[in-house]
Amino acid sequence: MHRMRSVWLLLTTSLFSVQLQAQVVNTFGDWMPVNLETDTTVIYLADYFEKPTMVTGVEAPPRMQARLDPLKQQVTIVPGQDIPPLSVLTFHTGEQEWSLVLRRSKKEEVSFIFNPGGVAYLDVSLAGDMNSWNPDATPLEYHNGQWQTRLWLNPGRYQYQIVADTSWMLDPNNPVQVPNGIGGINSLLVVGDTSFAGRPYFYLDKTEDNKIVIGSENRNALDPVFVLINNHLIPFSEGTSLSFVMPEEMAGQPEGSIRVFGYNEVNEGNDMMIPVSFGKVVEDAALINRHDFHKAIVYFLLVDRFYNGDKTNDAPVDDPRVDPKANYMGGDLAGVQQKLQDGYFTNMGFNTLWLSPVMQNPHVAYQEYPEPHRWFSGYHGYWPISLSQVDDRFGTNTQYKALIDSLHKENMNIVFDYIANHVHAEHPLWTEHPDWFTPLELPDGRKNLRLWDEQRLSTWFEPYMPSLDHSQPQVAEASADSAMWWLRNYDIDGFRHDATKHIETEFWRLLTEKIHQESLRPGGYPVYQIGETFGSRELIGSYLGSGLLNAQFDFNLFFDARNILAEDEGSFRDLSLSLHLSFDYYGYHHLMGNITGNHDLARFISYAGGALSLSEDDKAAGWERAIEVQDPRGYKKLELLHVFNMTIPGIPIVYYGDEIGMPGAGDPDNRRMMRFEGLTQPEQHVKLTVRQLAKMRASHMALLYGDFHELYVDDQVWVYARTYLDDQVIVCLNKGYNAATVDLELPAYLNGFIGSGKQDGQNQQQEQQNQQQGESTEGGMSILGNTLQISVPPYGYQILFSH
Repeated sequence: MHRMRSVWLLLTTSLFSVQLQAQVVNTFGDWMPVNLETDTTVIYLADYFEKPTMVTGVEAPPRMQARLDPLKQQVTIVPGQDIPPLSVLTFHTGEQEWSLVLRRSKKEEVSFIFNPGGVAYLDVSLAGDMNSWNPDATPLEYHNGQWQTRLWLNPGRYQYQIVADTSWMLDPNNPVQVPNGIGGINSLLVVGDTSFAGRPYFYLDKTEDNKIVIGSENRNALDPVFVLINNHLIPFSEGTSLSFVMPEEMAGQPEGSIRVFGYNEVNEGNDMMIPVSFGKVVEDAALINRHDFHKAIVYFLLVDRFYNGDKTNDAPVDDPRVDPKANYMGGDLAGVQQKLQDGYFTNMGFNTLWLSPVMQNPHVAYQEYPEPHRWFSGYHGYWPISLSQVDDRFGTNTQYKALIDSLHKENMNIVFDYIANHVHAEHPLWTEHPDWFTPLELPDGRKNLRLWDEQRLSTWFEPYMPSLDHSQPQVAEASADSAMWWLRNYDIDGFRHDATKHIETEFWRLLTEKIHQESLRPGGYPVYQIGETFGSRELIGSYLGSGLLNAQFDFNLFFDARNILAEDEGSFRDLSLSLHLSFDYYGYHHLMGNITGNHDLARFISYAGGALSLSEDDKAAGWERAIEVQDPRGYKKLELLHVFNMTIPGIPIVYYGDEIGMPGAGDPDNRRMMRFEGLTQPEQHVKLTVRQLAKMRASHMALLYGDFHELYVDDQVWVYARTYLDDQVIVCLNKGYNAATVDLELPAYLNGFIGSGKQDGQNQQQEQQNQQQGESTEGGMSILGNTLQISVPPYGYQILFSH
């Protein structure tokens, strides 16, 4: 959770211990662990403290050096040899100590060799996930008939291609190839040990008055553990389990967090986060307020494509070159307001709305740069010509404020889609301050257009979309202040940041610092920030931190889930690995966005339903043929994606239309007008599934704050558990075209599981009744001793709840 905390620092004389003055040390939220670099890591104190000058000293963990600069702005950490997987950096503010968890770099040296097979090349380089697909970043050297280089990489899976004399190709020496998620194929490099077996596992066992007991597996009494409450290390007693007493001062605090980190000889285990309120562990999900985004279930809608609530503001661009699917269709803020009043969002269990950008866009069409040079309107909202005016085709600023007020009355959040990367050429900034933008022409004469990775921080999306140069302080300040204007005037609860990776991290640190300072004002509240970055987990993670963004969309996990669930050949073993790699990068209690899709990607069901192939150009397909659901099994596969997203750590995000299985190819076919009437039986079933899953997630602490433990996985079946005290959930997924039965020996911490409640992907309404009636031996589940047997239908699932 992102919360501001205050503690009182008492300045006393050593002789009389007389209180001379009381000062407040304000810190920002639960500090996210810092991933150390292999050489030097810089920590910015303003990311953690309102007033960094109150830090009087730092204490480095063993085998590390930590230097506090004279201005008390940053700490430089230099790791030594053989540092442990986890350690703690201590800050001193007078008599108070604060603890920041440090994670050792997992990078290892990899030797990469390309054998050209006798073909002569002048230049060869490597482009892939390891270097943001920038071939200039990794040239290969020619030695003894082979091209080679050395890389420092984290354990994981890296897609790549060889670039030989400017020609891109698969690695002929590597038979392992995978779909790239956008219609092509890449070679795959697997680095290091990607097994997660043998790591310690922690779980919240029980509470006894003010005593808290943490159970564990795969560890002994000598394995280090760190227990923190509100960024302070606390003592604990250790035996078979860990136990500690809630500090007395927590009894007066309405909210706080216990966090647990630990490791053994294999590696670090799962981290824990346990919310507390007035000195007690929170056990009822209803007590988690809407500002805690661990409880968020997000619905993302394109305003123009959702619902037309006011036909008087309809104004499509009058240009015959614009196809109707690329023009305005009439959706507006009045339509969103109407559906809110109708109860659509609350009935579905969505408690957070992310709206596409509402800022004013041009009234004329523009031609896209890539062939075949089609013409588009700005219906999507990403061509801002004003950063403070609501688009007149969507409504007014007054209507937008009224919508937000209505959402808050329904105990819902609003996420504002902010565009910091660029403006449209019609924006006054472009004519008044052309020096605020990156140049369109590159030194080599090329146009800096859509060079997503080669010119990541300066490229333009289109010739009429100039990219702001945030390396200039005045540009960064103006851009951040514009975002703060929306926050202060409209009480938004979060930001979705467009094109995050195309802006320097220094800008995001500046904006976050302004948000932190705003949270200290009377009535202030935590603001959630989620970014959009297509790239490696390392690149995505580089924008996360206590002084940066809370989260980004986990595109890597989504692409793996899409490929594995949509295609019968995909294996759950690979999806399990992908999920655990995300845990390794972002932690087990991250706030990353687990998406069903978005406005830039072809609809999941179009692949799962057989209308699209992962190897084709999805955008071209949407222009060339009608994309509909051809195979009804696609609806069941879509339900599996929803179950997956709703039961794993992170924030589930449902793209509008995915709650009914609306098809669509690439942009703009994936942006059809939302349908509310005339749903087919399979569409109604998907809708029922999503509604039940959302309400299930919101009511179970195990799904909001529980640990994650894999119980079984093979190619077709995956079983995992989420636990939080007595709230225990077991999820079983079957992606195969045959029914599956799994027998499991339950681990010790689940031995009391009797499965009195469950959901069956084949008959949900009956299963809801079973849950209420406590029927635990029907519908494909039985327990004999410690053995749990689960039967799951084809493309189906079971969700079991403890008694």
